[in-house]
Amino acid sequence: MRSVQQWLAGPRTASQRHPTLNSQSPLSDPAPYVPPELSRPLVAVLPFRPNGDNADLRILGEEIADLLRERLAADPAMQAILISSDFLAKAPPHALELICRELRIGHLISGKCHGTASEPSLYVELSDTREWHIRWANFYRGGARALLAAEGEAMQSMAGQLRRILVERPPH
Repeated sequence: MRSVQQWLAGPRTASQRHPTLNSQSPLSDPAPYVPPELSRPLVAVLPFRPNGDNADLRILGEEIADLLRERLAADPAMQAILISSDFLAKAPPHALELICRELRIGHLISGKCHGTASEPSLYVELSDTREWHIRWANFYRGGARALLAAEGEAMQSMAGQLRRILVERPPH
């Protein structure tokens, strides 16, 4: 039983009303969610979509996205995942936002492959998933295949630009 002073002190919490309840019980008062601080930014890479129905551009976009994810994941200062095109084709339009929220993905890399007369081009953008705005974008005119080159200078340059934005100059 509570004394008069306890009644005047205010309402009891769920665990005080029911001593058998602990903080993990679904009936207890919920604690506010505080996301953990990630020491390494988590970025998701989407397959770069083809502009049109060109199967060669679709394959090229998937290969570039996979290689970019590998480069970013190899950096010890970052975490990177690839969201498959098969999953995205079957998912509803809002699924990507839900995935980013559930997995606490802070940034999303996406874009499009464009066919040109000589060589395909690639548009790449980095979006912040907390505010859904574009933080960085680049258009590799006629340079999509160069991103897959064995020496990897173009891919190394793109991964370096993304690293500077994600690790060295994170959003405030």
